Amino acid sequence: MKRNIFLFLLLIISVSLSAQISMVSKKIFLDSLNQECTPDNYSYTRVITNYSQKSMRYVVTDFYKNGRKKMTGATLDRDILKKDGEFIYYYKNGAKEAVVNYTDDHKNGKEINWYENQSKKSEKQNIWDPKTKKSQTLILNCWDEDKSQTVTDGNGEYEETDKFISQKGTIKDGLKQGSWQGNDLLHKTTFVDNYDRGILTSGISVDENNVKTTYSSLTEKQNTKNVKKLK
Repeated sequence: MKRNIFLFLLLIISVSLSAQISMVSKKIFLDSLNQECTPDNYSYTRVITNYSQKSMRYVVTDFYKNGRKKMTGATLDRDILKKDGEFIYYYKNGAKEAVVNYTDDHKNGKEINWYENQSKKSEKQNIWDPKTKKSQTLILNCWDEDKSQTVTDGNGEYEETDKFISQKGTIKDGLKQGSWQGNDLLHKTTFVDNYDRGILTSGISVDENNVKTTYSSLTEKQNTKNVKKLK
C-alpha cells in the first residue's frame, strides 16, 4: 500500500515538474531561412528557456535535427531574436564554429571563427556606434584551410563566404581596400566592388542574363530599385 502511495506521489511530482518546465520554456520550429514553421518541415528548433518569466534578457538556444546545439546566447526580446552578449555557434558535428559578441542585436567586440576541423579561420573586431547607428568590421588575422595565414595584423588577402555571397580582395589596416570580386548565388549575379578604407565607393554587378547594374554605395547596392542599369 505504502509502495503504491509512494509511486503515486512520485508521478504527481514528475507531472508537476514537466508542467513547470513547459511553462517556463518555449519551443518553436524554424525552416532553413530561420522562419517559424510547422513541425512537418522544420530544419532547426529554438528553445527560450525562461520564456514565461519577466526578464531583461532571455536565454535562447537553437538545435539541429540531430539534437546538437547550433547556437546559444541571450536575446533582449523573448518573441523577436535581439542578440545581446556572447553568442556561440556550432557545426552539425558539435564542433565550435564561431564566438561573436553583440550589443542590442549588433555585432560589437571580438569575433573568432573556426573551420570544422577546429583550426582557426579568422579573428575580427566589430565596432558598433549606437549614436550614429553605424557599424564597422576590422579583419585582424585570417588563415586558409591549410593553416596558412593570409591576413596578419590587418593586412593581406582575404576571402569570405556569408550565406549565399562569396567575395575576395585586399585587406589594409583591417579594412577592405581596392577591387573586390564576388558572386551572389541567391540572386545569380557576379560583381566587382571598389573600396576605399572599408567604404564601398562604386561597383557593378552582372546577372544571369548579362544585364549590368552600377551603384556607388552599399545602400544603392542593397536597394535594387534605385540603381541604374546599363543596356
